[in-house]
Amino acid sequence: MADSWRVHQGTTWGLQDHVQRFMEGIEQQELDPAVSRDVTVEKFEKALQRKLSRISRATPGVDLFPRISVETHRGSWRIVLLVRPAPPPRKTTSLWLPGYTDPRTKPTVKGPDIHLMRGLVEEAPTDDVVLHDGTNVHETTTGALLLWQTPEHLVLCEATQQLASISAQRIANHARSHNIFVTTRSVTIQELASGEYPVWFSNTLHGISPVSSVGSATGETQVKTHQAAAQWQTAWWAMFAV
Repeated sequence: MADSWRVHQGTTWGLQDHVQRFMEGIEQQELDPAVSRDVTVEKFEKALQRKLSRISRATPGVDLFPRISVETHRGSWRIVLLVRPAPPPRKTTSLWLPGYTDPRTKPTVKGPDIHLMRGLVEEAPTDDVVLHDGTNVHETTTGALLLWQTPEHLVLCEATQQLASISAQRIANHARSHNIFVTTRSVTIQELASGEYPVWFSNTLHGISPVSSVGSATGETQVKTHQAAAQWQTAWWAMFAV
């Protein structure tokens, strides 16, 4: 079990969302002894926020990339916080479409397949790798995928076996608030790789990162650009407050 996010300019956007997903994952994995029964999402969030605020004050100007995880220690489970400097947000993302299908063993929980996913990315000649079932797209190894069917219609890629995406829901809510039609449906590999539709990669580390290309063993396709992508990226880092 693990979860991670960006602390941007000393601020964590929606820390409760990450803590909630983390705690739900612990329950799914039946690792309840890792957390004392009196530790609630609210208490955990406040403790994390205090710790991260102290680290941010000690490292001004540095974005952080904290990760919480459940690890074994002397025969029992414990929650570990690892805080690293965050990499620069990717302005665009290149994707690799592999010949194999989604190899994850626990696709709905973040953590169990992290090492496997890292290995896939290290082998790919792109920023990230598309996970799919041979027909439809699931997500990437580290983020969600969204497709613009039209400038007024945003599609969230849906799959039965995927991680609940905090970033995709934020983008969807912002789109709806601006009268953009949002649907959640299966997106085929052909749609994604055609290059005809703008595609966005998203997670809470990189925010909104438009997909620039989709490559595979048969070649590379340049993906159409969403003309308002830069404005959306600016709005994301302002926490959609504008």
